[in-house]
Amino acid sequence: MNSRGDSSGRSAALSRRYEPAMDEVVRAGDLEIDLRRRLVRRRGEVIPLSKTEWLLLQYLAVNAGKVMNTAEVLSAVWGPEYRDDVQHLRVWISRLRRKLEAGQGESSGIIKTMQGVGYMLDVEAPQPDR
Repeated sequence: MNSRGDSSGRSAALSRRYEPAMDEVVRAGDLEIDLRRRLVRRRGEVIPLSKTEWLLLQYLAVNAGKVMNTAEVLSAVWGPEYRDDVQHLRVWISRLRRKLEAGQGESSGIIKTMQGVGYMLDVEAPQPDR
């Protein structure tokens, strides 16, 4: 089997690369990302994510407020063989944004694109009026 098809190896490698604080909750706009419980909530409502979406969001949340270059994100979430597959990352960022920003207008801007560099989870994103 091609190593790119092995998702269990990717998640094991990811968990070895960084260990989030077990009691940490990251807030970005009106999102709450509970790293210990592996839950994302908006105003108390859970947002269901796929395993890959969670791993991508978890990596961005652990590094919240920092611009992460595309090669770093790809290597951390999918493995080093993906480090140059920018289109793969764009697709997954788009899927994640769709779920996180649903019903938030055109774009709540929680995941910022830094053109030509990478992505950042914006912990300074304003909470929308309720």
